Amino acid sequence: QALIEAGVARVVYAVADPSPAASGGAATLRAAGVDVEGGLLAAEAGAVNVAWLTSARLGRPYVLWKYAATLDGRIAAADGSSRWISSAESRADVHRLRAQADAVVVGSGTLLADDPHLAVRGVEGAVQPLRVVVDSAARIRTTARVLDDAAPTLVAVAKDADTAHLTGVDVLRLPSAPEGAAATRGLDVTALLAELHARGVRSVLLEGGPTLAGAFVAAGAVDTVVGYLAPALLGAGPNALGPAGISTIAQALRLDVTDVARLGPDLRVTAVPTAAQEN
Repeated sequence: QALIEAGVARVVYAVADPSPAASGGAATLRAAGVDVEGGLLAAEAGAVNVAWLTSARLGRPYVLWKYAATLDGRIAAADGSSRWISSAESRADVHRLRAQADAVVVGSGTLLADDPHLAVRGVEGAVQPLRVVVDSAARIRTTARVLDDAAPTLVAVAKDADTAHLTGVDVLRLPSAPEGAAATRGLDVTALLAELHARGVRSVLLEGGPTLAGAFVAAGAVDTVVGYLAPALLGAGPNALGPAGISTIAQALRLDVTDVARLGPDLRVTAVPTAAQEN
């Protein structure tokens, strides 16, 4: 309406905003006699705004799953040690991903094994994301680094979890995963994303271990995968992805590789689900 009242004669835009609040804008301008053209550098604009566009289209946050692994797919050695599989360059790049996300999500396994901090470091002007711990049994220790004041933190637990030790912590109670889900002992991923969306979260960086990653894949809630592959072999240890409701080759989640980059000795591979499998 402001453009119409200002007497603007021509409007050019890249991609339409699919959110309900923005719908009908182009039609309103055309009805008022404004020359409207869409699609200018649409592919480039779509890539830059992928998180917002995906969130608006699906009604949940855009999810980027990040992991670091050896060339044989191990995220840790047989003894549980994992520092450091990836290079310093790869780890610095992860902070860039964190700075781009509204929330960073990990599970209780990663929390207890690594005690991650999850705040952004080394990125000038970065706004700290919401740190989300998916911890159905509320096993998080009060000394966990994610409970410091470097960034806000939300702990998602089961409805019947004992959280008496989490005084002063923002706790979110969620239903358990539905029967037949890949991770039946965990929380409902769809419910988690709905709650985060309601809190204004439009993009999520999933840094969880194989169990949580498998639950997200099973729920159809991974929009982009970024794998940091280190030139090393372990031969044993946990894989990057846990049970994801996939039992045959025909059910495999096929991906299109959109970028491959060298980061020090590592390779960073970025991929998205093929168009035929997208939500």
